[in-house]
Parts: sequence; structure tokens; C-alpha cells
Amino acid sequence: MRFNPGLFGARVQLVAQNCHIPPKENIGHAFPSPFHDVLHTNYAASATETQAIHALLAASYEELSNLAEEIDCAQKTLDRFVSRHTLLKAHVDAHLALTSPFRRLPPEIISEIFIQCLPTDRNPTRSLTEAPLLLTMISKDLRELALSIPQLWTNIHVHLPQCPSNGQVDIDEMDALIHRRREGIEAWLNRSRCLPLSISVHLSGYGRLTGSDSASHISFLKSIVAFAPRWKRIQLHLSSFFVNLLNTLVNDLKPEDVPWLESVEIFYNSGVENGRASAGVYPSYNGNHKPPLIPLNDLIIRAPSLQSFAVHHHTQNLHQLQLPWSNLTDLTMQSRRGGSRLTLDQTIHVLASSPNLSTCTLGVMLTSNDSGFEVPDDVTLNSLRALSLYFSLPPSDDDDNLPASDVENRFHSLFSVIRAPLLSKLAFIAKGFEFRRGLDYIPFQPLLKRSGCKLEDLYLSCPLKSQDVLISCLRTLPTVTNIYLESCTPSQNHSFDIEWSPTTIQIVDDIFIGHLTVTDSDPTPVCPRLEKLVLTECKHVSEEALVSFAQSRANGAPRCATGEITRLKLLDVRFPRSRTEPAANSTDASLSSKIDQLHSEGVVVNWKYPAPEIMPSTPIPDSPWEGLPTSPYSGWDPEFLSKHVRD
Repeated sequence: MRFNPGLFGARVQLVAQNCHIPPKENIGHAFPSPFHDVLHTNYAASATETQAIHALLAASYEELSNLAEEIDCAQKTLDRFVSRHTLLKAHVDAHLALTSPFRRLPPEIISEIFIQCLPTDRNPTRSLTEAPLLLTMISKDLRELALSIPQLWTNIHVHLPQCPSNGQVDIDEMDALIHRRREGIEAWLNRSRCLPLSISVHLSGYGRLTGSDSASHISFLKSIVAFAPRWKRIQLHLSSFFVNLLNTLVNDLKPEDVPWLESVEIFYNSGVENGRASAGVYPSYNGNHKPPLIPLNDLIIRAPSLQSFAVHHHTQNLHQLQLPWSNLTDLTMQSRRGGSRLTLDQTIHVLASSPNLSTCTLGVMLTSNDSGFEVPDDVTLNSLRALSLYFSLPPSDDDDNLPASDVENRFHSLFSVIRAPLLSKLAFIAKGFEFRRGLDYIPFQPLLKRSGCKLEDLYLSCPLKSQDVLISCLRTLPTVTNIYLESCTPSQNHSFDIEWSPTTIQIVDDIFIGHLTVTDSDPTPVCPRLEKLVLTECKHVSEEALVSFAQSRANGAPRCATGEITRLKLLDVRFPRSRTEPAANSTDASLSSKIDQLHSEGVVVNWKYPAPEIMPSTPIPDSPWEGLPTSPYSGWDPEFLSKHVRD
């Protein structure tokens, strides 16, 4: 193969350009040379030409040496300037810090600023990335100040990591972790001095513990119980083992020992976690195989200051629980298990016994059997502002199964006796396979008519027979500002009702959105004061219809027959289908620009499409936010947590 000097020279030229070497023609203009025709080629100089080249470059060698010295001198000068600049800036900043207005603030003002840094929607955690622990890392003086402010240390959320059943975690290591966490909690709460406490404890996924593992958890719970005289709000997420254990530890306490206890919220651990069954099936701490009682049961029923009581995922029917019903302002009894829900008569009895409720959430089982309670003709709740009712039916093979023809009568018997003149938030949930027959009416309308209330928030999830039922209901609610619509289509089951096919019914579709849209032909839409619309199952709704609706409400509208059209603030939509690819849909770019315009006008539009679940490569055994409804991070990084949390 013959060598091509031209091709080789071209490659050398390319390398020179990539290395920021001036090209041949530029070098030739700057430094004339008799060898310019063969530069950047594969030409080999002869002995005579070599001597000529060295003679030609003698002056260049000297200039290169001089330039290198000048560059070195300039670099030293630059380094000296940079060093001087750094020192001078530090000198200026140190003096300016003395004039900082923050340093002139009295400790009382700084203390109030620190208090305002605490989370408002939950208890703070042991994370160094949030207050109050973050405030201890600013400076030595501010650390001492933060540690001396009792209000910073009255609330805490604590989670104990689950001990795996595969034995991969050393028991001594787990004991040491629980010991450190117990000491940390005690130090935290002791800083609060004598102030009332809000504590949330998350202990899920445990079976019956033995040996030192059990002893360490008992010691941890004892440290929590030791602060019982200052409990104000307690939230417990426990398995049945810990329910019985905790009841044993507080056995000697009397109601007068918890004078400040105002709020109790209990989450039973349900389901199966890590191959171990959960609440209700573990042997209790004392060997008793009965279902666990409510934690702190004897204290709760006689607590003199109790105002709020909530229990989730329980396995018992709690209507006979001797709570101070007349003192309660907030009540939640919600369970996934049908047999542990209140019957209709029990629900009315509970409401009648709690006249001072402000918020109420109940799970209700509609059965054919009464509970023996005498149902009053009128239940007036003058303080009730938020009511959430979760309805279910017994299984189809249950003896208490309610015939479909009687469902309407059961609903009417409940909503026709309740009166709540201040009711502003209502959630009506009747979903699941048992509610496969669509309703041709809105069950709670008698309640609204009797109460004469101005409803603002409506959460609706129930099967409807037609779209007209929903539209007619919304037209009677002109004051509604927030609407949350979940599934309104009955479950498909032809054996239950052969004459009716649920596949032909579309409740929430483009036609429904059209009723909410302000147009020239229809300037009087449904719900003129609507500010927030949340749709969780938009199977039959197009993005175009939703954007048109949002655009029509973006800046409000002139007064119509029902009043002024309020400006929309939020449109939150969840599609049960995959997102259309831009390349396949030419309107996608247009929709994106319209959504961007809506955002600039103050309307938040959220599209949510199903995404494949991605399991984390490394499971997180311990997170300070575990068990909280909200957290500052969507995922946990073990290395991050190890650096930013305290045991």
C-alpha cells in the first residue's frame, strides 16, 4: 500500500486544529519560513535542511524561553492578586458581619423566628435538614439559643426501623440503635421543660419480639410513657403486639395523670409486611389471644381534656367505646374491614351523642339488621363543618346483605335526620365492587336541604346511573369552590343487573366538562365559583376539553344569572392511560403552549399519567419521615440519610 502524504498531512492539520494550534496559513503569515510549503506534511528534512532549521529556530527558542518566564511572572502576580482579594474580602465580610441587623435582634425576636421555622402540617423529625435540629448548626451562639427555647422541642415524630425476619441485621446493632434513639428522644423532650407535648410514634411491621430485642422496645416505650403527664397530642402507628404492650405500660396511669391530653390518633398496622402478618393475629404481650384493645383505652375514655379522637384500620366495632362524646370536636373511625364499620343506626347514635363535632369521618356498613338503638328524628350538629362518610355493603353471601332496592331507604334514613347549618365540606364515598349498581339520585341532598348550608368542598366517589344525576346535583350547589371527583362509574358485573350495561355509561367526559365551561352560547356554567377541580379517573376526557375549560375560567368572567364567575386556580387531572407522544399527535405542542399560558395567568394545571413502578435498587431501612403523610423528599438516599439524621 502506497503512503499518501497529502492524506497524512490533512490528518495532522485536523489534530493541530483540535489542539488549538494555529493552522498552516496563519503560522505562515505570523512567522515567514522557507519551509512553509512542507510544514504539516510528512516531509523528511535532509541533513543540510536540518542545520538550516535549527539556525532558523534559534531566535524562536530564545523568545519561547522569555515568554515562559513572563508567563510564570504574570501567573505569580495573578496568584498574589487572588490571594490578596481573598484575604481582603474575608476582612471586609468579617467587619460587615458586625453591622448585620440580625445580630442586633434581641434573643426574643430570634426565638420567635426559630419557632416559625418549624413544620406546621406535621411533627418535626430528627433530620438535620429541617428545624429544629437545623437551627443548631448555624453558629455556637445560635445553637445555645436554640437549645434553650422550649417551644422548639415540644413536638417530635420518631420512627423505629423494622427488624427484618431474615436475620440480616445484628440484634446488638439494632439494640444499640434503639438505645441511641431513646436517649435522643429523652434529650429532645427534656428541652421542652414543662410545656405540653405532641408526639407521633411509628412502630410498624413487628411481630412478637423476644429477648433483648423485646427489652429494647419496651425500654423505648417506657421513655415515651414517662412524659405522659405532658401529653397533649399523641399519634400511634402500632401493630397488635405494641398495642397490648403499651396498654400494659400505662396500666398504672390514671386519667388525672394525663390532664393535657387533647388529641389521640391511632393507626393499626394492617396487611402483610415482609412476609409477616399484621395487626390482630399476633399473640399479645401477656399471652392473651384476644384482639388488641385501643391503645391507652382506659386513659382515653376518661381523659378530662380529650377533644379529638381518630382510629384507622381497626378490627373492632367501636360504637360502644366509652368516649367523652359530648366533649369531642373531631372524630374519625375509619376501617377497611367491613365488619368493624359502624352500622347505620350506630352512626346516627354516635352523631347524636357528639353535638359539638366540627369534623367527622366515619366508615358505615349498610346492613339489613338494626343495632337496637333508638334513632332520633333530628340530629342537629351546629358546629359541624366537615363530614366524610365511607359506605360499604356486606359481601353478597353475607346474611346481612342489603337488597339493592333498600339501599336508597337506608341512605334516606340517615341523611334525612342530620342537620348541619355550618357544613362547608362534604365527602361521600360509596365505591368498590359491592356498589356496582348505579344510583339514580344523590343520597346526601336531603342533608343539604335540611341544613341550608353553603357547601364549599365536595368530594364525590359513588356509582351513578347517568351524567344528568351529577349535573343536577352540582346545579343545586352554586357556592361550591372545590370539587374532587373520583370514580363515578359502577363496577362491571352483569350477573347483578342484566338489564343494565355499565360499559355504555360515561359520567365524567367531554360533555360533562362542557357543562363547566364558559362559552358564548352558555355563559351560565355549572358551579360558577369553582376554583379547584380534581379528577382522579379521566378515562373519557380529552386534554383539549380540559384546556378549553381552564381557558374559559382563567380570568373569571362577567356576572351571569347565578353570579360572578370565579377565576380557576387549580386543575388536577389523573389519566388512567398513557400519554400521547408529541410525534404522533400534532396538537401536543399546541396544548403545551396553552398550558404554559395558563400557568402565566395563575392557573395551575397538573397532568398525571400512569408510569411504570420503579423499585429502588437499595431499600431504605430507616427514614426519619417514615409514617408521616408528607415529607420533604420523594425518595430516600441511604448515604444522604446517614449524614443528615440523628439517632
